[in-house]
Parts: sequence; structure tokens; C-alpha cells
Amino acid sequence: MKKVKALGLIAVTAVLLTGCIDSMPELTDEQSEIISEYSAGLLLKYSPNYDYKIVDEEVLAEAMAQEAAMEEASSETATEERTQESSTEQEESGTQESTENTEEEKPAGNESDVEIVATDETDLAELLGIEDVAVKYQSFELRGSYPEESDGFSLTAAQGKTLLIVHFDVESATGSDAECDFFDYNLNIRMNVNDKSVKALSTLLPNDIASYMETISAGELKDVVAVAEIDDITDEEIESLSLSISSASGSFNVQLR
Repeated sequence: MKKVKALGLIAVTAVLLTGCIDSMPELTDEQSEIISEYSAGLLLKYSPNYDYKIVDEEVLAEAMAQEAAMEEASSETATEERTQESSTEQEESGTQESTENTEEEKPAGNESDVEIVATDETDLAELLGIEDVAVKYQSFELRGSYPEESDGFSLTAAQGKTLLIVHFDVESATGSDAECDFFDYNLNIRMNVNDKSVKALSTLLPNDIASYMETISAGELKDVVAVAEIDDITDEEIESLSLSISSASGSFNVQLR
């Protein structure tokens, strides 16, 4: 009986789909699709070879639970990967910042076991292996800019900072004119002020000791300098001052105060 009803309904559907245009209203594409799907469903439902049954609720629930568990595991894995990437970036950033701070300012320390207290007779050139000239410590000063008046290159301290300028006298050690070329000796100078150490600046000053090149006449004194930028401080607040100097030939610490 069911088969007869199904066949009858299909026949009606076929008439609707293929009927005369004059006697039946024209169907839209959507209406035609609905009728076709319904007809196919009826054929399958009443076919003796079609196993029509409802999915067991427990099986469906188990499948949904497994799918949810897989989605949750995937989400947790993605979160862990993002957290690990963020942690790695922070560690790299912290390491880089720590390295920069160490280079800029670090506790004062000895560059060498050689300790010297500067006097008027202390020849730093001899200690550094520099020939033909003598280099002696002269004085130091604190300034906001150096030189204060110049038509050429000059330095200005940043806000909250001051320039520490250490002066040296350079003269011929041969009794005749001497060719002075400190650049070839690769001088490296750090200034140790109280408990902090800073590297001397590389400058374009014509009398920067690290790059000074000049012919020095016999009996002539030339003023050369090493300059560092330090925290703003007064002369009276400098309890200790020393230089850590090295060249290709040697290194030592010289106490200035």
C-alpha cells in the first residue's frame, strides 16, 4: 500500500514538473529543487534495498564529544605555541637590553693587574709602547659642552648628563721633531668614576687622543683629550677617578684621584 501511495505521489510530482505550461503555473528553481529532493527521498525510503534507520543517540553523542575534545586539544596546542614564542621573544629582548646596559655603564673594574698612580713624571706612552713621544696626565674637568667655543666639531652632553674631559700633555721624547700617530695603536680607554665605568667616546675632535695625528716640534706641548659622558655630577662629588687604558702593546689602570 505504501509503495502505491509513493508511486502515486511521484506521478503527481512528475506532472507538476513536466505539465503543460498553459494549465500549470511556472515553478521557480527553488520550488523545483524542493520537489525533486522530496521525490528522491520517498524513492529511497520505500526501496527494498535501502536500509532506513535513525542514528543511535548514544553513538551521535559520543561522536560529538570526540570532535569537541579534538577541537579543545588543538586550541590548547596553539595557545602553548603562542605562549612559547612570546616567552622566547621576551628573553631575547631582555638579553639584548642587558648587553646594551652592560656596555653603556657597568661597575668599575680593572682591565689589568698593573696599577699606577699618576704623577707629573708618569709617561703613559712608555707603558703603552708608543715610541718617539711622551704622554703625561695633566688634569680633568666637567663641562656641558666641549669645546665651549668652536667653529668645527664639538660635543654637547644630553639632558641629565655631563662631559668628563681628561687632558694629557704630549711632547717629543727624542729632542727633535716627532711624528705622533696614536690611531695606529688602537687605544681603548674607560673612565672609572666612583663605582661606575664608562667607555670614552669616539669623536671627531682634532685633539682626541685615540685618533690624534700630528708632527710635534721639539720642546712643544700638545693638549690631547679623552671624553666620556657621565651622569650629571660636580667635581666635589667625584670621590675616585681612574682610567683603564689598553693598546696593542699592553694595558694598565692609572689612578687620577
